[in-house]
Amino acid sequence: MASTSMQLDSGLRDELAEIAERDFHGVPLGEAVRRLVKEYKINRIMRRYEELRADAEEWASYQAEARLTDDAAGDGLPDTRDEYPEYNR
Repeated sequence: MASTSMQLDSGLRDELAEIAERDFHGVPLGEAVRRLVKEYKINRIMRRYEELRADAEEWASYQAEARLTDDAAGDGLPDTRDEYPEYNR
């Protein structure tokens, strides 16, 4: 991946360095930014789940769709109880 540079004021750079040292065990600043971006994305996803849960109809629809894909994931695979009967109790 190509590298690039960007301008940060010294206060922001120092804050980022402090976060990298304290929260990410001294990783380079680029890695700290990468982790912060990842954390930001995860937080956005979690907020969306909270929004879904707040709307009972939307949440039920989401769960129903998730069950469809969960059920489909094992289609065509043998049941382990049939495949390994010696382990059934």
